[in-house]
Amino acid sequence: MSSAIRRVGWMAGAVLAIACAVSIAAWAGGSGFGDDDDNSEEEGPSYFGFVRDTSGATVPDAKVTVGVKNRGGVVTRTDLLGTYKVPGFGKEVDPKDVEVSCDKPGYKQLRVVRRSSPSSDPKIPIETECTLQRS
Repeated sequence: MSSAIRRVGWMAGAVLAIACAVSIAAWAGGSGFGDDDDNSEEEGPSYFGFVRDTSGATVPDAKVTVGVKNRGGVVTRTDLLGTYKVPGFGKEVDPKDVEVSCDKPGYKQLRVVRRSSPSSDPKIPIETECTLQRS
């Protein structure tokens, strides 16, 4: 009887772990972030991405600045998975004028890579990955 209880407990734990892993993976993706997406016609694409170190590990609590050239911007921080998301600016803002930079004490920014979407839909989020190097 006790082995059957252990087996059920083990299976319940495995199912819970898989459910958590799937939900985290879905949440970290770029498209379809969830109900907080604004579908306003006046808003351009949102910006999201990852901050990683030179070994490829994600960097939690890094400061990410997403700014429009000569106009200001938004500052956010990465979550525990090293991801960030910033809502879109107005549709009059050209995504080419949006710059992303990352910072964290003890690191210096090495490179920023923007991945463009093959879609021509202006509402598809734009992914930008920052790489930080320990200083």
